Amino acid sequence: MSYPEPTDVGPAYGGNLAVNDSDKTTVLTLLDAAVAEGRITPAEHAERTQAAHQAETFDAVSYTHLTL
Repeated sequence: MSYPEPTDVGPAYGGNLAVNDSDKTTVLTLLDAAVAEGRITPAEHAERTQAAHQAETFDAVSYTHLTL
């Protein structure tokens, strides 16, 4: 018997959940790697890092690293 894929998960669901310091640290690590590898500019890194620090929900923090 097979079960259908869940449709009530992902960015559209739970995006308003609060992020914690560990979540922010994960995003900041990704941003540091991206600037070190030249995938984003230092100015973009600064902007995204500030946004990640200020984020209170997953929706707010997700845009900072989704396009890497």
